[in-house]
Amino acid sequence: MAGVVSPERRLGLAPQLVLGRGKLTLFPLLGKLFVGGGFDGSHAVSCVEMYDPAKNEWKLMGSMTTPRSNAGITTVANTIYAVGGFDGNEFLNTVEVYNPESNEWSPYTKIYKF
Repeated sequence: MAGVVSPERRLGLAPQLVLGRGKLTLFPLLGKLFVGGGFDGSHAVSCVEMYDPAKNEWKLMGSMTTPRSNAGITTVANTIYAVGGFDGNEFLNTVEVYNPESNEWSPYTKIYKF
């Protein structure tokens, strides 16, 4: 039957994030789910959390160098890129990249102007 999800294929509820917030970005990488940035009700935030479905838990990861809500975040070749967003004062035109091996973010400067 179309539209019916069997119990063995049904997704369970994940635990709450470590830091409650909205205007965040959700993205996958290497079988895990990540959330980055967002707005905690007072400020844009730079924290990143990773959900491990095998452990059913969220874990804080390395924070972005700049607080960002509503950022565009994508993964390319096992690397995460955060683009733009809003830091609470202005719209951002910057990019940063996450290295999963070092658990660190750094500014991405290889942007070409056409």
